[in-house]
Amino acid sequence: MSDNDDKAADKNGANPLPAFPGAAAEPDAPSAPPASAGPQQPDMPQAPITPPAPSAPQQPYVPQAPAAPQAPYVPQAPSAAQAPTAPQAPQAPAAPQQPQYGAPQPGTPPYASPQYGSQPAGAYAPPTKPKGKLGTGAIIGIVGGALVLVILLVIAVGFGVSRIVGNPGGGGGGAPAAEASSPSDAVKGYLTAIAGSDAKTALSYLSSPPSDSTLLTDEALEASNKLGPITKIEVPKSDGKGGSADVTASYLMNGEPVSTTFSAYVDGGKWKISGGTGSIYTEPFDSLGLTINGQAVDTDQVDVFPGTYELATSLKNFTLTGPTTVTVTESYSSADTSQIEPALTDEALQQFRSLVRAAVEACVASTTLAAGCGLDLPATISDGTQLTDGTITRTLSADSNATLDSLEATPSYDNPTLVEGEYIGSPEVSADCTKDGASGRCSIYFAPALGTPSVDMASDNPVVKWD
Repeated sequence: MSDNDDKAADKNGANPLPAFPGAAAEPDAPSAPPASAGPQQPDMPQAPITPPAPSAPQQPYVPQAPAAPQAPYVPQAPSAAQAPTAPQAPQAPAAPQQPQYGAPQPGTPPYASPQYGSQPAGAYAPPTKPKGKLGTGAIIGIVGGALVLVILLVIAVGFGVSRIVGNPGGGGGGAPAAEASSPSDAVKGYLTAIAGSDAKTALSYLSSPPSDSTLLTDEALEASNKLGPITKIEVPKSDGKGGSADVTASYLMNGEPVSTTFSAYVDGGKWKISGGTGSIYTEPFDSLGLTINGQAVDTDQVDVFPGTYELATSLKNFTLTGPTTVTVTESYSSADTSQIEPALTDEALQQFRSLVRAAVEACVASTTLAAGCGLDLPATISDGTQLTDGTITRTLSADSNATLDSLEATPSYDNPTLVEGEYIGSPEVSADCTKDGASGRCSIYFAPALGTPSVDMASDNPVVKWD
């Protein structure tokens, strides 16, 4: 390349030079006011509106007491001038109007009409049955019917609630979150569902299940419980009288003791867990065909239940190194993946080294100024010496050959399928040259070094590139 000469100068502090050999009602007012003074009334069945019969036997027109508690006929309401006054509170006992139990007084309407014959003067015609009034029996019937209806409604509603509460909230027949009547019940039910690989039931205990359910599945939990089974779950009783509670649970994960605290609160009358899940940060493994517990993951972060998770790659030329099995035990926590790195498989590493060596050998063998691999030379070097194209000789040193044999390959951080090699070195270079009218064979000091090789090892046809 055109800057090869500068690169060489940067590495060794001088420009390439030639070297010649030497370079959310009122009781109806009573139909007759209560007597404040008068004859003693007999013990008779009480009529709702007609006054009781007087004690004097000579009185005419006394109606027979009804044989049954059926509402009697009530006289039509008198005109305004004749109507008896409404009962008043007993502040003035001498003033109340006396009801007439004997012969009708002139100008005063009787309270009871005669049983037979013509009406006395001034008496009212037999009243008709008032509209809107119901007998006691009818009232009792209506009230009784309404009561039966209410009872039926309560039974129906109770049946509906029973059906709703009895509905399972998750797969696998686990206890649903709707039955979590205490914070400790919610936490124990949640962990029990996880230990039983029942993702649906576990999710039903959460107040807000994550939107991404890639690994919140029975399959992912089954793999987790094979890697690190959850056993001996212990959750202390907690009533959460304040409407929220922190519950500390303990259990064994793959035989190792775990103690973790969950936050729970009342939601719709039932206890739910806030959070409950953790996460795994996966961005460093983009483009590597990442799998977690055997399921493909293509996001930068994935939500998981408490459990054990194994990271791997599905690309044939790659593997993951370091502690690839990680655990999540706390709500909102993230698994530690900082020590996991992608790498080439042994077979792919050998392929990488072979590709680089072949490219280097081809570049070194070139006799032209433009040789590739970062070894290009200018026609005129910094001191003015002109090089003759086609006469270039490049020779790889023993150290450079050894480096090629054991070349390290490092996946790029931004694009881990692009694998980079290490610095190889500079070859020895000579060429035919001319300077100041003199020609000869020149040794080129500080000649360009081989660049950094890189290969996309996810490609079907990997090619070496040089930086």
